[in-house]
Parts: sequence; C-alpha cells; structure tokens
Amino acid sequence: MLRQAGDSDGAQSPDGAKDERHFLLGQDHAGLWVVTEASGLCGGIFSTRDAALRFAKSETADQSPDLALASDPLELVVRRPRVRPVASS
Repeated sequence: MLRQAGDSDGAQSPDGAKDERHFLLGQDHAGLWVVTEASGLCGGIFSTRDAALRFAKSETADQSPDLALASDPLELVVRRPRVRPVASS
C-alpha cells in the first residue's frame, strides 16, 4: 500500500493485526530513490523506484509493506549505536 506521508498511520494486515513495519519512500536531492523503515531499523538508496519498492517488500517477507511517499526530498540517515569499549583482562 503506497500512500502520501502524513496520511493515517494505522495500517493493519488483512487478519486485523497491526502492521509493525512502516516505510517511507522518496527521492533525495540527487534524484536517487531512498526507502527507510520508520524506526530506523533498515533502509537503502536505489537508482530506481522499482528497486526501492522491491527492497521494502523483501524486508517484510514479501508481504505488502506499509509505504508512505515523501513529498519533500528524503535523505537516508545512518545511526551507529554507541558501543562501550570492552575492558581488557
């Protein structure tokens, strides 16, 4: 399901369970296609819209992902978890 960003986020699967995987799809300033999972779990930059859609579908085990189409340019933000150094023994 592809919808405009800002539309209702209450997507449900056909069995009535809440769909936990929400994706945002759009183009960056260079014209490349960006797809990112809403909570930042995964994402990617693609040369075609079809490739971005295939990625989102593959991340949801080939079920129809909940997709919102960004109206403004979309940039992929990569966050690295903070890692505490391990003390040597």
